[in-house]
Amino acid sequence: MPTSVVLQARVPAELADALPADIDVLGLDGTSDAIREGLVLLHRKAQLVALGRAYDAFYENQPAPLPEVTAALYPDEG
Repeated sequence: MPTSVVLQARVPAELADALPADIDVLGLDGTSDAIREGLVLLHRKAQLVALGRAYDAFYENQPAPLPEVTAALYPDEG
């Protein structure tokens, strides 16, 4: 198993109170699994935001050009 670390965080009481029901609905083994699942989603979201920023930088915040075939098929879209 890869090396692991222990993290601590303060969370709103309402969120903590809802956690057992969420764990049950998702069929997770406990709080640690729920936190790991949340961190995976956070990482995935960060990757998507980074991809969007890279896309914007590449196209200099302009829409991507339409491929020639698409432009030919939908001349009113370009």
